[in-house]
This record gives sequence, C-alpha cells and structure tokens, in this order.
Amino acid sequence: KSVQVSPVEAEAAAPSPSAAPAAAPPAGPTVPAGFAATPPALTPTTEQVYLPIAVDERAAIRQLAQEEGAQIDVKLAQLVYEPAVLGMGEVRFYDRRRNVDERLIHAMLAQPPRGIGGVEWGQAENLSLRLRDLLRNPERVEAEQGPFFAPAPEKVNNANDLKNAAKDLSDWLYYNSDLELKVHEELDIHQEPGENERDFKIRLQQAAREARDAEVDKLRGKLQSQIDRVTEKLRKEERELAGDQADYESRRSQEWIGIGESVLGFVLGRRSSRALSNAASKRRMTVQARQDIEESEDQIAELKDDIKELEAQIKEGADEITLRWAKSIDNLSVEAVKPRRTDVNVELTALAWLPSWLVSYHDGRRERTATVAAYSLPK
Repeated sequence: KSVQVSPVEAEAAAPSPSAAPAAAPPAGPTVPAGFAATPPALTPTTEQVYLPIAVDERAAIRQLAQEEGAQIDVKLAQLVYEPAVLGMGEVRFYDRRRNVDERLIHAMLAQPPRGIGGVEWGQAENLSLRLRDLLRNPERVEAEQGPFFAPAPEKVNNANDLKNAAKDLSDWLYYNSDLELKVHEELDIHQEPGENERDFKIRLQQAAREARDAEVDKLRGKLQSQIDRVTEKLRKEERELAGDQADYESRRSQEWIGIGESVLGFVLGRRSSRALSNAASKRRMTVQARQDIEESEDQIAELKDDIKELEAQIKEGADEITLRWAKSIDNLSVEAVKPRRTDVNVELTALAWLPSWLVSYHDGRRERTATVAAYSLPK
C-alpha cells in the first residue's frame, strides 16, 4: 500500500546526517491463536512422545482441495501439535485346547479427561503404531511454519496422572479384550487368528470332504462285506444250477431212452411191469431235476435282488452323508478367548503430541483456515 507525502513532510521526517537509522528487529513467525512457539514446560518425569507425520504438507493441501471441491490459493501451512493421551499395551490370548497363542498390540489414543474422572479408554481410537514409530522431539519444518504447540491439558500432565491412566488402561484391556474364534464343533476346527474367511472356508470344505469320505468308506465297507457274502452264495447257487441243469438233461435223455425201450417192447410183445416201473421212476427223477433247477433259479433271483438292495443302500447312504456334510459347513459357533490378568502388559502411557497442518488459504470468496490431521488416523 503506497502513501503520498509532501516535500516539507519528507524533509522534516528525514534523519539528520549525524544520526544513523535504527536497525529493525527481524520479524518472527506468526504464531497461530491458541498456540505457542515452544512446548509447555512439564516436569522431567512426565512421559512425552510425538506422533510421526504421515501426511506431509502437499498431501494435506491436496486433501483440503478435494474437500473444497475446487482449487484453493494456499497462503501458509503451519505445523501445530495438540495434546492427547497415548497408551500402548500387549494382550496375550492363550488357549491350550485350541492350540491358540496370539498376541495383539494396542495403541490407544484418548482425549485428555475433562472435569472429574480419568481417561475414557472406551472412547479411545486404536492406531496402527508401534513403540519404535514414536518420536521424542517434534518434526522440523521451515521457521515460519513452526512447529507450534497447544497448551498442556489440565489433567494427565504429570507422572502420577499417567500412572493412574496406565492402571485404568490395564483394567480396560483386561475386561474388554477377547479373541473371537469361529468354531466347527463336529469337525473340531476353528478359525486361526488372522485367517481370512475364504481360507477358513476352504479348510472347512476340505475337512468336511475327508470326514464324508471316511464315513462313506465305513458304510461301504460294512455293506460290502454283506454283498460279498451274498455274492458267494450266488456263485454257489449258480454252480448248483449248472449241476441241476446237467442232471436234468441226463435224466431227460435216460427217460427218453426208457420210453423208447418200452415202446419197442410193446411192439415186440415183450411188455413187462418192470419196464413200466423203471419208466415211471425215471420220470419222477426228471421231474425232481426240473424242480431243483427252478428252486436254484428262484434262489439266484432272490440273491441278485439282495445284492441290488445292498448296492442301493450304499448309494442312498452315501448321498445322505454327502448332503449332511455339505449342510454342516455353516454350523459354526463363536468362542471368545479371554486374557488372564497376567496376559495384559501396558508398555507405555504418555502425553502424546498430535501433529496437524493448520492451512491458511483463499477459496475464491474469502480467507479461511482449516486443520488437516498429519498423523495416521485409524482405518
């Protein structure tokens, strides 16, 4: 902005030749309202950590532009830190019967308590963080960008408060942690920790097929032994039938020979009661041989029917077993493995400083500011 002045005013305002102009103090960075250029002073025993930056300045600006739905004119992006409470712990889930031994890491980020009461761990966010990811100092940026720090919370700003928060976190993890496992009781199979649904179902189907095959084999073995016994009887009857048929043919031949001899004797006038008796006897034996054939044929037909019935039982039983195991795949229950008190270990409870980008920009209508979280948010 230019200002017009007169020559007299300019001469009066000009410094005397003997006076040197005073050096202007260097302009410091503009500190955002509600923040300070230095972290708040806390006791050395107060555990403090800084969350790493996961969203850099450019990514934050892109995210903001996407939210605005238009191009924005960024004036300044400053790094600010705000306080929260971070608790990190490990929970072990052990079940000897299920052969489960799983450990889960929790990085719980909670807001500092307000008023009466402690940290509300039930309202905390679970972050994807490890102890090695945490920083002991803030990130470095350009001087005009900060970093700048919000005031420390009224509570949880000393070692004693953090110790109480750690105890509360241990209690919360103990009472609220469980490892749910899908279980198929009949197959005695459970979903392994971390196993996805597809892989678990493939294992179930494979186990069900193996159980089905074993049951079908058992049924087939039981009925096959009966089929084998009936088949042996059938072969015996078929051998007897062949003998009966040969005997029948022999009897018929002898009967026809006897009839021929009787007719010849009658023609020659040598008819006798003995010849008639022999002819009658041969006739009876032929009839008996024919009856033996019919009995063998009936027995063979009955045995064949028995074999068909047993084979049908195998097929029907196998179909029923296959259908039952196919339906049983979905017969799942859920078991929860709970930790023991000694299985809960709180590794860290600290005052955590959360990085964000405070962006000053013009949206085409007016100057605005927005805050974009720079740490990794829970998914």
